[in-house]
Amino acid sequence: MIKFIASRLAEAVIVLFIGSILCFAFIRMLPGDPATAMYGDQLLKMSQADQMRIVENLGLNEPLYTQYAKWLINVLHGEWGHSYTTGEEVKVMVTRAIEPTVVLMLSSTVIILLLSLFFGMVTGLRRYSILDHAVTIASFLFMSLPSFWFALMLMLFFSVYLGVLPTAGIGKEGAGDWLKHLIMPSLVLALAHIGYYIRILRNHIAIIKEKEFVWALQARGVSQRKILFKHLLPNASIPFLSFIGMSLSLTLAGSVVVETLFSWPGLGRLSLKSALAHDYPVIMATILLCMSVVIIGSFLIDLLCAWIDPRLRNQLMKEADK
Repeated sequence: MIKFIASRLAEAVIVLFIGSILCFAFIRMLPGDPATAMYGDQLLKMSQADQMRIVENLGLNEPLYTQYAKWLINVLHGEWGHSYTTGEEVKVMVTRAIEPTVVLMLSSTVIILLLSLFFGMVTGLRRYSILDHAVTIASFLFMSLPSFWFALMLMLFFSVYLGVLPTAGIGKEGAGDWLKHLIMPSLVLALAHIGYYIRILRNHIAIIKEKEFVWALQARGVSQRKILFKHLLPNASIPFLSFIGMSLSLTLAGSVVVETLFSWPGLGRLSLKSALAHDYPVIMATILLCMSVVIIGSFLIDLLCAWIDPRLRNQLMKEADK
């Protein structure tokens, strides 16, 4: 198991390294440049000598690989640089935005797990029933509608009609106010993805239910509850959890829209604002952190799947030994 963990960590480092190179190169190819982002129209009013001095101070006159090497060395030493637009330390800005995004993702994940486990199990056991057809229609509806539509509908219902939930910001007046601000963003992020999870769990439970070993257990008089929780759900949870790992990047991408719509001060909103302002140090920091979240999340889910299924654990250990 130690070899498996070590191999996964090595893969994570390689992926982060290659991903950082690609992101750094692509960002530098975007229209505009850091000097323009920092000084705006004032740059055009400066003399040629002043403009060249600014370019040299930012290191923009150096080859791209030299710029990347210096950036990487600074990051490894904990120096993320300063924002081109605000002058604030990037490390401070990103650290401040991490917690709201983590809270939003965890709360939406809890909603997804609770609802998808319940409806996935019920519809998988009662395939082609009226409830199954209703949940299937709802799942496809949720899968086809964009997240901003859910946001607008929830705002209209809970904020305009009922007036019980705020539409923007993060609560700062105690736990109750914080929870009120969290409900709608987490619901939108969950509803935008929940249809996929319900369908995956439903389909795998329906398939496993028809396996011969399940028929044998039923013939021996084993209770349906025991068959469900000891055999069906553990076997169906492997592809279910694997899909969670694969969709982490989609969830992070969805958080950009949700955080922007609800003015939620997280990484998604920060990354969009920095991209629009060509704030390259902040863009690189947010991308690197999002990549780290996806890689670490996928790694933890791999460990969880290996812990649940001994067959998968043995297979992964054999692959690590090669």
